[in-house]
This record gives sequence, structure tokens and C-alpha cells, in this order.
Amino acid sequence: MEAKKDIRLLTKEELSTAMLELGEPRFRARQLWEWLWQKGAHNFEEMTSLSKALRQRLEENFEIRAVRTDILQKSADGTLKSRLQLYDGARVESVLIPVE
Repeated sequence: MEAKKDIRLLTKEELSTAMLELGEPRFRARQLWEWLWQKGAHNFEEMTSLSKALRQRLEENFEIRAVRTDILQKSADGTLKSRLQLYDGARVESVLIPVE
């Protein structure tokens, strides 16, 4: 069984090609891009402007590899420390220090 590709790795042009291969008009790629990068959809079911049939085909062919916040700590000075868990189980820590 072939692993599904993370749809967020596709460029706009690759999304257009993928939509054409699924029998969809090219403008669907723009809608999909907006859901992925502007509206922050975490799954295909959230993409309500796309038909249920298209969402099903997307689910069958692609995945959205989510990054989730594992730990979030906020200090009194507003510094945010977070640990993110990637889709493969790896964890990444980050610190955001506010500057006035």
C-alpha cells in the first residue's frame, strides 16, 4: 500500500495538476490552497465549500499531517514556551520572547 502524500507539501501548480487528475476544474486548487493556508483546515471534512465527493477523494489520496501543541507555558513577563508534536512523533520546542 502506497503512503498518502501530505497535501501541504504540494505547490500551487502541483495542486492544480492534482485537481485536474481528480477530474476537477483548476480553480479547485485555489479553494483548497485557501483552506490549507488561510483558513487553517486540519482535515478535509472542514472544507465545506468543496463537494463531499471531492473531500472523499482527497481523503483517499492525501493526508494533512497535523502539528499539535503538546505543551504550552506562559511566564509572567509574557514569554511563551511551547513544545510541538509533529505527525511522526518528533517534538520541537520553541520560545517566543516579547520585545517592547
